[in-house]
Amino acid sequence: MSKLFSKEKDIFLKIINSILVLWLMTAIVISFGVGIKIINKEKILTYDEYSKDVCVLEKLPYECDTEECKKEIDEERNQNCENYYIQYKKDLERTNKININNELIALSNVIIVSLFLHILNRKHK
Repeated sequence: MSKLFSKEKDIFLKIINSILVLWLMTAIVISFGVGIKIINKEKILTYDEYSKDVCVLEKLPYECDTEECKKEIDEERNQNCENYYIQYKKDLERTNKININNELIALSNVIIVSLFLHILNRKHK
């Protein structure tokens, strides 16, 4: 680290090194943060778990008294719950893909900036 800011370096190179070091530290922090999100990703519920935990269909009151009306309402509620479940599942899968893409971007930043720092500051023979 001291080689990056030694007295032999001109001010322009010190400024570039400062920017690259800050960029590298930021990329490392982001990489760890996204890595933690990937490791601790939210488990995708099954439809049965989702309908019991989120839809709570059996606890909803009916607005009518006839069996035919209740049956229609149940069918509508089940269809809505299925649609919400499909959307929930797509959203979680999309979030997991985004996190993996972000991790790859952060790691590539770490590699590229580290390589650039190394090339910029290596001793020329």
